[in-house]
Amino acid sequence: MNSFARFGSVLRALSLAMLVLMAPGFLRAQQIPVPEDYFGFKIGADKKLVRYDKIVEYLTKIASLSDRVRIHTLGQTTNGNPFVMLEVSSAANIKNLDHYKDLERKLYFQGGTPTDAERDEIFRDGKAVVLITNNIHSTEIGASQMVIEAVYRLATDNSPEIQKILDNDILVLVPSLNPDGQIMVTDWYNKYVGTPQEGGPMPYIYHPYVGHDNNRDMFNFSQKESQLTAKLLWHNWFPSVWLDEHQQGTNGPRIFTMPATDPINPNVDPLIYRLNTIYGQAQAAALEAEGKEGIIFNATYTNFWEGAMAWAGWWHNEVGLLTEVASARIATPIEQEKADPNKPPAGSGPQNGRTGLPEPGAGGGFPQDKGPDKPIPPPTDITSRTEYPRPWLGGTWHLRDIVDYELTATFALLEAAADRRETLLHNIYDINRNTIDLAKKGELGFGDKEKSFAAIIPINGQHDANEVIELVDRMTMGGVQVSRATKEFKQDNETYPAGTYVIAFDQVFGRYAKDMLEKQTYPEVRRAPNAPAEAPYDVSAWSIGMQFGVKTVFAKTALPGDIALEPVGATPKFVLAAENKGDAWSFVYNGPESALVVNRLLKAGAKVTMEKPHGSEPPVVHVTAKADVWNHAVSGFEVTSKPVVFATSAHNTDTGTLLRAPRLGLYQSWTADADEGWTRWVLEHYEFPYKTLHNADIQAGTLHDSFDAILLPDQAEKSLLEGQTSEFAVKEYRGGLGEKGWQALVDFVNQGGTLISMGDACNLLIDKLPLPVKELKHTLTRDQQFAPGTIVNLQVDTSHPIGYGVAPETYGFYINSPFFALTEGFSSQKVSVVARYPNAGVNASGWLRGEDYLLGRAAVVAIQINPGRIVLFGIRPQHRAQTHATFPLLFNAIYWSAETDGASSQP
Repeated sequence: MNSFARFGSVLRALSLAMLVLMAPGFLRAQQIPVPEDYFGFKIGADKKLVRYDKIVEYLTKIASLSDRVRIHTLGQTTNGNPFVMLEVSSAANIKNLDHYKDLERKLYFQGGTPTDAERDEIFRDGKAVVLITNNIHSTEIGASQMVIEAVYRLATDNSPEIQKILDNDILVLVPSLNPDGQIMVTDWYNKYVGTPQEGGPMPYIYHPYVGHDNNRDMFNFSQKESQLTAKLLWHNWFPSVWLDEHQQGTNGPRIFTMPATDPINPNVDPLIYRLNTIYGQAQAAALEAEGKEGIIFNATYTNFWEGAMAWAGWWHNEVGLLTEVASARIATPIEQEKADPNKPPAGSGPQNGRTGLPEPGAGGGFPQDKGPDKPIPPPTDITSRTEYPRPWLGGTWHLRDIVDYELTATFALLEAAADRRETLLHNIYDINRNTIDLAKKGELGFGDKEKSFAAIIPINGQHDANEVIELVDRMTMGGVQVSRATKEFKQDNETYPAGTYVIAFDQVFGRYAKDMLEKQTYPEVRRAPNAPAEAPYDVSAWSIGMQFGVKTVFAKTALPGDIALEPVGATPKFVLAAENKGDAWSFVYNGPESALVVNRLLKAGAKVTMEKPHGSEPPVVHVTAKADVWNHAVSGFEVTSKPVVFATSAHNTDTGTLLRAPRLGLYQSWTADADEGWTRWVLEHYEFPYKTLHNADIQAGTLHDSFDAILLPDQAEKSLLEGQTSEFAVKEYRGGLGEKGWQALVDFVNQGGTLISMGDACNLLIDKLPLPVKELKHTLTRDQQFAPGTIVNLQVDTSHPIGYGVAPETYGFYINSPFFALTEGFSSQKVSVVARYPNAGVNASGWLRGEDYLLGRAAVVAIQINPGRIVLFGIRPQHRAQTHATFPLLFNAIYWSAETDGASSQP
């Protein structure tokens, strides 16, 4: 090339560069402020946090200046904060985002099986849609900070590596799945930074209702944040890959990446487990390449359960990934003593092939016996091996380290998805196609002994028709297509009427529907032939139909070819069959929605009586009220006129027990008890009025002047009495009920109050009162009796006021719960077993060690001690807002505290 040609080439290159520099997108990108300049400190700096509202403000600014980023508000959180989502990709992809979203929907067979031409277009033009969610557990704060730098880099970096990601991926990003909690934790930390309480424990749960349990709500969808996430996942974007970024404890490995450990779930397509490994190990490899220490996989978290956010994606044919990075003290560094690799401590290393990682979210504060300036002990697992080749030996750990590990893991995933874009699309298409093909043969779950083609939800013979509607709502929210028969049909020699609900499994989310509705059988995992079976990491049963008390039938043969089905669109209204005569109404009391109507009537001042059950019939509620009061109480219900009462008592409001609006106090300790939060949510959802009581409120005494019932949530006896004992807790939040508070509760009962205890709180009452009850669970070791979450069979005395409206045989939730035997009592005491475990077959779904210890034992006990009452709930009747079948047991205990004799009472 001569000099003139070279000069012309240089001019053309310079011209092209000038065009790039002058392009509107490039100019706007140059206006995006660097995070450090915008916030005034480097992201992840010690003792510095960006609050959620400021994160949203910054990301909104990026979206306004970048043609690579869009931001949307999906709805409002529980506390009214914006729940936002970002879409990040190349400018060209963003410009045609609706087209790519349509391709992704077709990839998941929305609207039917893609044609061959549509399939080929998906493979050729479709993008790898990756959802990354962050910070569901609010003390796991690092991911909410990391997203700031991640989005900035994607919006401004023009390197070939980033361009490859932008061209091939569409990132759907949720900066925080729990914005309310992120704000709580940030404000609490900032309030005490620089004091001895820096990074110490908050006295309340870090979500308005559910705290650490919010990722256990991803199939019940009780919380607003869960509902918004489900809509994003399975109604809007249908991502192929879902990464949920967490933090774990402080003293072990620095990060967990996929794959998890055995056992696997038979309803998950095996290819999903392979893909989890590929993408998880791409993250691990990138971290190793950067020289990061402490990267582990195949540890603690099992491949079986539905519980942990992104893992719910497995049953939706999505790659579902979890990362767990070691925590700091929120934004305060942790110093850990160094381990000597040449002198491993006694008992160190993995046990039974696993490492003992703490439960997700266990980090975030400092160990309660260690101050912020004291180092924690050295790590004990320092054995190099395949799943942990470069163990963490100790040292200083900063918030910035968390951000760096998460940035590397995030971009490694995005790069792997970009590199494997077309292969990923082929894989997901094959999984979806195979799901439908196998379901048509009734062979969806590998290893199943019986074929299963569909779930049938009968409309006849159900204890509570409204729980059928609740179940349909949850399935629909999870992306499942529910249909309803428009005419009678016969299946497996049974005839079902028009209106019967049918969930055919030959749909892409058929695996999810099957897994949610059938009994779970947890496989035994033994590390050696003679080794004991390992207990599940977490909940082993989530069969939601059982928990709602809904009977479900599985079709063992193909549905008839002439079955007439129509898709269920909007969730049907709740139903209420009521008989009316003038200003009097009567309706059956048979479930939680019945209690909702009762509470509305009581609030409005209506006269309400409860007639005790006649034989196997449920009780009947009789109401005297003006029409406007009645109409408000049944707002949202489809009311049908139907004879529902017994001939001897029709419209007789003087029959039965007169109900009063109970004056309820709910104890809230300063130890952040999630069961208390769930209880609040359930009470509010069904419109029970209550007042929150703290230690000082109870210690003040004279409780019976203001309350009929006081409810103690599931909390250990020592925790109730002593409360928060750490010297690093804020002073006004230390301590528990103490002896003064306990004596006030005793006085409350002696004056006629009803004390209701749930779970471990029962031990406080049994240990300190002369009750004719012995609690048996605490006498057994973990090796003898253990269940981290199992659905159990219960038998209920429906003639007892606490058993009113509950099915005589139903399901409860057992999570290492107390259970009882009756002992010798005083003549002044009247003891009733309201619910018990059967003499055989306690386990209904899940894993239960030591089932024999439960046989025939009491699960719920009521004690009248004249004039007061005690109710012991061994089971959690309101567990995580899932156990609808046992909600009425709790509701009835509250009503029982305020009941009077209707025959002698005036309205």
